[in-house]
Amino acid sequence: MHKGLLFSFLFLFLVIITGCNNSPAPKETNVSTEVAVKPAAPAPRPAASPWSTGSFPMKEGETEARKFVKCSAEGVFTDSTHTNSYLYAEMLIDKIHAGIFLRKLRKTNPQEKLSEPVQIKMTSASGAELNMTSTRRWNSSGGIMIERNNNDYSQLRIFLLQNTGIVTVEIRESDADVYYFGLNLDGFSDAFNKL
Repeated sequence: MHKGLLFSFLFLFLVIITGCNNSPAPKETNVSTEVAVKPAAPAPRPAASPWSTGSFPMKEGETEARKFVKCSAEGVFTDSTHTNSYLYAEMLIDKIHAGIFLRKLRKTNPQEKLSEPVQIKMTSASGAELNMTSTRRWNSSGGIMIERNNNDYSQLRIFLLQNTGIVTVEIRESDADVYYFGLNLDGFSDAFNKL
């Protein structure tokens, strides 16, 4: 009897010890199946166009102001007293005329009043060339006017609309006076079509 009682006691003891050593059932955990998504990068904005739009002051009798597009560039000039000196150039184009305004040494200087006919040569990155001659100032303050009446304006407009990137501009007033600058045509077509 003693043996039977001992086995029962031992069996009971093993059951209790085995039950105490088992850790409680783990609590249910919610596993998230969502994947952390990195926020999308903002869509790249197109580079700002170097061409801005504006309007001339209205004249008496006009019902709508004439609009234009304008771009500025930096370059160099050579004349009898300077070699490869700083040049600030602006190009303005409306539906009738185009103007080129040149300022030597500083962009705040007055625009040049060219006295002789000037030869204007534009060369695109693809090698296309446009040659024009201008004999008129934009106004009494200076500048170079490219007019519609000698077909230069039409050729200029077509050349600018058909090209992109940097166009090299060379303006010669005489053998000694030469002006060079690069004109960025990116965005010109969009700006001009808003006129």
